[in-house]
Amino acid sequence: MPISQLFKIQIEQDIERCENQKAVNGSEMLFGELVNRYNTVIENFMQGLPYSRKVPIFAIGPDYRPELRLIASKLRTYLRTKEFEGTKVKDNPLKVKIDEFIQRGVDIGRMEFHPAGNGYPFPYVSGPLYNAWMGEIIIFNERHLKDHPLHDSISTTYFHYRKNSSSHNEMMGHLRALSADTDFFATYPRPLQDSAERNIMSNKIFIVHGHDDAAKLDMARTLEKAGFEAIILHEQPDAGRTIIEKFENYTDVGFAVILYTECDLGRDKKMPEDSEKYRARQNVVFEHGFFLEN
Repeated sequence: MPISQLFKIQIEQDIERCENQKAVNGSEMLFGELVNRYNTVIENFMQGLPYSRKVPIFAIGPDYRPELRLIASKLRTYLRTKEFEGTKVKDNPLKVKIDEFIQRGVDIGRMEFHPAGNGYPFPYVSGPLYNAWMGEIIIFNERHLKDHPLHDSISTTYFHYRKNSSSHNEMMGHLRALSADTDFFATYPRPLQDSAERNIMSNKIFIVHGHDDAAKLDMARTLEKAGFEAIILHEQPDAGRTIIEKFENYTDVGFAVILYTECDLGRDKKMPEDSEKYRARQNVVFEHGFFLEN
């Protein structure tokens, strides 16, 4: 968890005190003070430090200057670690998005605020900007916050927001609490992007097709003229793979084009035979579903 500015100043002052402790006299008192301050804060702080009182040097007391130099080193390392964690929190894309939600919420609270009156006993926020904001938050919540303690509270607020006049304030409270949860952002990795985002710079486009070769080839040539590489599964080498293995290998692309051509006939089994209608092949439907899930 990143540290406060005041605590950072305290650590920097203690590092300076350790380095400025030139005399044996007073080193034991400073050592005891710093152990009491940091032993429960910094993990493994006492590693390499004495737990019992050192043997005094004649009449001037024990010399803790070497230990103070070690403490200074430990404190510097701790500061660097916390500064790195703070950078991770600041640059974490989830944190950036949540802070954006907060700022938009503040603006929406001004622009779409309705005072009490005209049959409404309480002031409320309502409007298209508010609806879009709430919708984006619930999508974000389901994608990225399922393991966070605020997930259910955000879902509940969203579920009732059209009927609850205080929903805007409640959601702003959730977002501000979430933004302040530095432990979450320091440990949460960069969100995994979906396959389209991972391959957004790829020029490969997979073509899902049925038996209409003309439509398939026409689409492939159109994509190639636009600078894309058209991936047609049966044109790719098998390399000893099963059809499923081959399909999985070549579908790691940024986009797919689904050709719902009239290749099959089908009907409800309860309908007469002459009621059959054209439909796409079932492999096209299956592969379309595969891309929707991935």
